[in-house]
Amino acid sequence: MPMSNEDLEIENYSMAPDRAQARRTALIAHRVITKFKEMGLPDELDEDLAVLGTDLADIWIAEKRLSEQMEQLSGSSKDWGVNGDQLVDLRVSIDHLAWHVKSVRRSITKITRFAYKKADEVGLGI
Repeated sequence: MPMSNEDLEIENYSMAPDRAQARRTALIAHRVITKFKEMGLPDELDEDLAVLGTDLADIWIAEKRLSEQMEQLSGSSKDWGVNGDQLVDLRVSIDHLAWHVKSVRRSITKITRFAYKKADEVGLGI
């Protein structure tokens, strides 16, 4: 079935890059990285810090997008095609979120261990 002009406009819009969102994501990642570097995180944890900042920022943005998608899904549309498309979009968002959740685990654990080690040193006056 051919797409209407309205359908094409919607599809093109959803496929367009969201530069504002990309900037927000980069800013959040940068803030995380800057915070820990200013606190003295050693250079040998830079790779883990980059993963942490990027994944946490992407998880935060993905959660916001997932909320928007849930609002759309729970809307009033009774069109099976529209609902099917919304479920596909939800699946893509959930898969993206799951990838970042899995990716961040090793790095967050390493940096958490370092944080508690430093906290113990400060507590002991080392």
